[in-house]
Amino acid sequence: MKQVMKYTAVIGTTLAIFYILWQFKLVLLLFVLSLFVAATIRPFVNWLVAHKFSTAMAQLLLYVVGIGGILLVLLLTGDWLLQEVNSAVNWAMVEYESLHHQWQNGLSWQQTAVELLPPPFTLSAAEQTDLQEMLPIVVEAAQGISGVVGGLLLVLALSIYWSVDQHRFERLWLSLLPVKQRAYARDSWREIETAVGRYLRSQTVQSVLAALFLGVGAAVSGMAFPLLLAVFGGLAAFVPLFGGLVTAGVAYGIGSLHSQWVGLGTAVYTLALFLGLELWVEPRFWGRERRSFLLTILVIVPLVEAFGLW
Repeated sequence: MKQVMKYTAVIGTTLAIFYILWQFKLVLLLFVLSLFVAATIRPFVNWLVAHKFSTAMAQLLLYVVGIGGILLVLLLTGDWLLQEVNSAVNWAMVEYESLHHQWQNGLSWQQTAVELLPPPFTLSAAEQTDLQEMLPIVVEAAQGISGVVGGLLLVLALSIYWSVDQHRFERLWLSLLPVKQRAYARDSWREIETAVGRYLRSQTVQSVLAALFLGVGAAVSGMAFPLLLAVFGGLAAFVPLFGGLVTAGVAYGIGSLHSQWVGLGTAVYTLALFLGLELWVEPRFWGRERRSFLLTILVIVPLVEAFGLW
């Protein structure tokens, strides 16, 4: 009876912990992402510290350079990206309206399926939309954007605090463990942190290279939406294996706007690019002998959650 009560208490405690973590998943996600950022830039911080920079100054310099680079890229490509998004949305609306009308006069299964789909969004419907109906959408979008910006700032702040006072934080949470297990837990934690940082640096380099080669290749071949393809491929590069397959499917769809052969060639080019990144670029940062399937999953899940795909 005591054994049953013990197992029941353990299971109940575990479920309670998972429930609490789920309720505070946003806070937990921001904290985990801040640890990811700190682990990613740690070698660069150590290099600057070895060259007479303080830890805080080294981090500040890296964040200024990193954020400045991202803002510069957005400044140079922002208008172009917005134009492509607008063109892609308009094209999708026209194609959806055409498909909707075709299926209305098509086979019986097409007529049944089209009844389950939302009606196409037309200009007359947009003109008839009341301002009061649009206001909640605008407010929700503004709240979403402000939430993303605030979350990014909080991630940066937490990563700075973690890097500066890492040893103090480690002593704090290690004090919760038995004395005999503290050294092993500390070494395991630092090994995991090093592996996570190495993995994210590898994926970041692959992301930049994928976006660069996809964008240049699509622009040179005269394809539509080259920047959108580059951005999508750069983000998909963070997802091993499936990222390349999904990007190849998107590339085929965009290339098929010109012809089936262009779509097929673009898909093959995309697969070859991701395969090259996997075989030649990734081993330089993330050796095969250091890979761990569980660690990869633990890194991918917060990233997928952060991008809103979960």
